[in-house]
Amino acid sequence: MEKFKKEPPERFFQHPWVIVGVIAVITVFFASQLPRAHMDNNLSGVLPEDMPVRIIARHFEKEYGEEIAVLVGLERPYGTIFDSAFLSRIREFSETVENIELVKDTNSIMSTQYITSDSESIIVTGLVGKEFSGTEEEIAELKRRLDSWETYQGALVSEDLSSTQIVVTLNATIDESGNPEVVAVLREIQNRAKEMFAEYAAVYTAGQPVVSATVTESSNTDVQFLVPLVVVVLIGVLVFSFRRFSFVTLPLLTVVVAVIWAVGAMPLFGVKLTMLSAVLPVILIPVGSAYAIHVVSHYKDEINRKTFTVEEHRSFVMGLTRKLLKPVFLAALTTFAGFISFCFTPLAFMRDFGIFASFGVMTAFAVAVTLVPAILLIRGSLAVKISARKEQEKKSSLNFENELTDTMTAVAGKKTLVLTVTALVVAVSVIGASKLVVDNAMVEFFNEDTEVSRSDRFIREHFGGSTQIIVSVEADDTQTLLHPDVLGALDGLCAHLTSRVPMAGKVTGFTGLIKRMNQMFNVDESPDGIAANSQTDNGGFGFGDFGFDDGEGESFPVLASADAGIQMPRISPASEETSLTFAMLNAAKGKRANMSANELVRELERLANYEGYSYYEIPTDPARYGKQSKEELQQLVSNYLVLLAGDNNETMSNDPLEPTAIQTIVMVNSQWRKDTQKIIDTINDYVAANFPKSVRVLVGGGAAQDGALSVLVTNSQIISMLVAVLIVLLIVAFSSKSLAVGLIAALPLSIAIIVNFAVMGFLGITLNMATAMLAGLSVGIGIDYTIHLIEAFKQEYAAGGDYLRRTFATAGKAILINTVSVGAGFGVLAFSQFRIIAQFGGLTALSMATSSIVSLTVIPVLLTTVKPKFIYGKTSGLR
Repeated sequence: MEKFKKEPPERFFQHPWVIVGVIAVITVFFASQLPRAHMDNNLSGVLPEDMPVRIIARHFEKEYGEEIAVLVGLERPYGTIFDSAFLSRIREFSETVENIELVKDTNSIMSTQYITSDSESIIVTGLVGKEFSGTEEEIAELKRRLDSWETYQGALVSEDLSSTQIVVTLNATIDESGNPEVVAVLREIQNRAKEMFAEYAAVYTAGQPVVSATVTESSNTDVQFLVPLVVVVLIGVLVFSFRRFSFVTLPLLTVVVAVIWAVGAMPLFGVKLTMLSAVLPVILIPVGSAYAIHVVSHYKDEINRKTFTVEEHRSFVMGLTRKLLKPVFLAALTTFAGFISFCFTPLAFMRDFGIFASFGVMTAFAVAVTLVPAILLIRGSLAVKISARKEQEKKSSLNFENELTDTMTAVAGKKTLVLTVTALVVAVSVIGASKLVVDNAMVEFFNEDTEVSRSDRFIREHFGGSTQIIVSVEADDTQTLLHPDVLGALDGLCAHLTSRVPMAGKVTGFTGLIKRMNQMFNVDESPDGIAANSQTDNGGFGFGDFGFDDGEGESFPVLASADAGIQMPRISPASEETSLTFAMLNAAKGKRANMSANELVRELERLANYEGYSYYEIPTDPARYGKQSKEELQQLVSNYLVLLAGDNNETMSNDPLEPTAIQTIVMVNSQWRKDTQKIIDTINDYVAANFPKSVRVLVGGGAAQDGALSVLVTNSQIISMLVAVLIVLLIVAFSSKSLAVGLIAALPLSIAIIVNFAVMGFLGITLNMATAMLAGLSVGIGIDYTIHLIEAFKQEYAAGGDYLRRTFATAGKAILINTVSVGAGFGVLAFSQFRIIAQFGGLTALSMATSSIVSLTVIPVLLTTVKPKFIYGKTSGLR
């Protein structure tokens, strides 16, 4: 008895009720933290603060203000937007939404501004007047105005005029897009839109706040649905395996405790839940249950038909705990290694997932080897009686197991066939893996028929895109920034992107305002240029008599900001010379042979300077404007800004009068990173070739951040995979004291990883923030099969006889059962609201199947061929 008390396990379990009580208290403590857990699925916030795109984003917020936009698309598939009741409802919606807290303003065809001119002044007014009633004349004028300025097309109205867009700007940063108060405002906007436009149009909402809110709500739905579902699946597996209440509840209790500890620890340390960590319970339940199942399974197998005294039962439980401690610890340690590998990535959400998943795994292990034995000690010994029917079922099951064992033994004996098939699988997998695409488009997280996917697709198809690239041109002073060479280069970039890069959607920015001002100032000029004497420098503005008095300098340029009402367009006198008409047509056609009808009309208007279209340009040629130098043109542009007085210019520059930074927004009408990167590369190449060295050009925006995230996802995948493989290899090599065994053990993992990559490549599944964790997780969990197989092979070889068949009879059965249970647990993820989570679950189950198959076929072949000393002794070698 004295010897019994001196052994550490026995001393530890002397008071099993204390163990149960301590674990219960800790569990209650972590459970009390669960109400403090909340979601934050803003992906821009996961980028490291020192990343260039992150630094640029902070810089843009400082220069141009902090705001995010909700895009409300309205589609009238059986008509046009030019319906008086529909237009009035747009105005009513805009006015209603602007009264919502956090809403800064709205921009729609009923609230946006319009720049025009009359014989005396530049007029900045509403695109429609405040007294707009929707008469035929007013709608005709609205159509003309929309057509007169290209800034509206693709931004506020679709090309076919069947759809319009309302941009609702919120006083919040992109990092705050997932905050509860922002989500609440978004939902109010969506509800108002659906309610007010129910009879008029189909409603679509897109933008960063929409995606973040949808991700959060879908994550909550996943937790509420998937966790109970995976518990039911686990209970089903346990009932089928053990068919006894106590043996079912113990593994279940273990994972419940592990989940509560892991998830409860997150709010305790101020870590917010994300889309990935929200499914942590679903992952921990099948993974963590394996350790308690291992203990309960051995307990059940060895206690059948036996009756113990209290001391005998205690001694039996202690001996079983000592026996299983090492193999269970190795299994937990390798899984821990798979999860902990995520902590070496630069992405915060993956690090958080890795930390708390690792904590959950070790909690499940600790509970399995402490709480389960303690409860078994408290419960005491109970004999297991087997009925005649169950005895017959057991015999049938045994026959099936024998047939399965014979099949596995026969396959392992065909070494050439196994190695040849493996080589072919690897070769095909390399081809498939080469097709793998790295991308992290958030809209791709959802199924195509979901509202967020349909809305994003609608906005991309009708309004140039829902994500944007921002090009900011900056200089040390205003004079340098507004120099014709700089503005001309920027306008050239805009034209290049619009005409040469298909994935670049609507391009708007500072130069569009300048071009419009230039157009309106030169409506009555000759299309061939302005005579040097036609403009004087009265008042120092360089505008001649336009907007001034007779030259005494007592009057200031007139800028009409009040509503000017609706006016019919001025019609330039048409030429009566047929030859002149044909000359103009030929000149227009000569610009490009395949011009559309609209482009041809616009070119004719430019040639005739109809409504100033000849001067819808950045003034870069002094001679054309009657000037002596480009510096005079720069002063001309500065004067335009004075007349604008900030109207339409608040977000396009960092200062309305003396800017040192101006921006251009490029909408991206593709969700794929490769297309975004192509646009960014085109911008950088154009800037390097055409921009003066006197300015700085920064490229950023939400699309650029998404692209940077995709690159980090790739890096994280590589890092976690290498770290996991290295740690697992060292664990196996150290425990077996054989590097060869470690290398052999790494083989199934490598094959499983490349097979998964091949399946992703062939099926078009992207490497994203969910599937990026696949390799590390597959390594951590899949290695268990190899360890079990190798350990069993070693023991059976030492026992002599038909060791290969006995290896399959013991370890082979356990590996197959574990594969089915873990695979079924991950299979539950197929019901996730997120397509990428469903893909992750299916691919993980595939990885488990691949690892187990390779462990049961290739590993025995390698062990019998290589004959490592770890198993065969010092005299072993190649045969």
